Amino acid sequence: MGLLQKIFHGQTKNIDSLVLEKGFEVSSCSSECSSCTSNFPKSLSFDNDAYLWESTKPYGLHIVVPTGKTDWPHDACGVSGTFSKQVSEWGGHSSGKFPEIGSIKVTVSSLSSDDLLTNDEYCNEKRGDVLLLPFFVWVRNVSIAQVNPVLDAVVASLVASRKNSVKEIQLSYPQFPSVKIEVDSNQSYVFFCSHKSRDKRCGVTAPIMKKEMDIYLRDLGLYRDVGDNTPGGVKVAFINHIGGHKYAANVIIYLRKSGKNIWLARCKPNNVRPIVDECIVNDGKVWPEKIRLIQKFDSIEW
Repeated sequence: MGLLQKIFHGQTKNIDSLVLEKGFEVSSCSSECSSCTSNFPKSLSFDNDAYLWESTKPYGLHIVVPTGKTDWPHDACGVSGTFSKQVSEWGGHSSGKFPEIGSIKVTVSSLSSDDLLTNDEYCNEKRGDVLLLPFFVWVRNVSIAQVNPVLDAVVASLVASRKNSVKEIQLSYPQFPSVKIEVDSNQSYVFFCSHKSRDKRCGVTAPIMKKEMDIYLRDLGLYRDVGDNTPGGVKVAFINHIGGHKYAANVIIYLRKSGKNIWLARCKPNNVRPIVDECIVNDGKVWPEKIRLIQKFDSIEW
């Protein structure tokens, strides 16, 4: 990896050591696959020199709003009167409510819910679902008016469950009889930024990365398409702008069993198979030179 270093706690430490301190392992395998042939268009330019380590801020909760789309308005969560707007506003105002969580990230995604294609209210974004990571919990059939009280209640319950090491989740709330709580059965989620209306690089690179990853996950029997909830799979999806287009492709990974969150950057198609093998199958082995952020949360076995 070279001699990347950073001043930390008054001492100069090699990033390999920082990776180990955070509960991760440094991969001894190459980050590149020699047999992979896909490439990004040569017309795209990226920042290959900027310092990546901790180039994005830590967060404790990632709320993913399914839309079934692969691109969104410039401000993806900023359209007045929509479900995603209300969720985003809740996230912006709620970090202080849950000090155990800290910062809250809200994104929209290409993920779909079962009702999204048939229910007019979902299509008009009057109702919706959210996936809460790293908890691997779905909150479904929430109206715009219910967003604040439902998320207040569910997130508080999840925080309490983690704190008390409870191995079950509250699946219903009498005050919200229409809302459904479901535990997600996948072993991992992988997200690529595909927000073309914000930056062409992500709109071009994300589909190439996802295609490569889907092919390899199929070979391993881990691929899960829309509607396939067979336990133990890996779901790959697009999300909106998350910061750092110049570092494309950004890859955000959540591992259920270990509670690990990995954010890699400057990834290319020839990195896909090693990412699957090392980061997902081998549960969090990483390459320090590609890390923007790594976090390890207390895992919960629902």
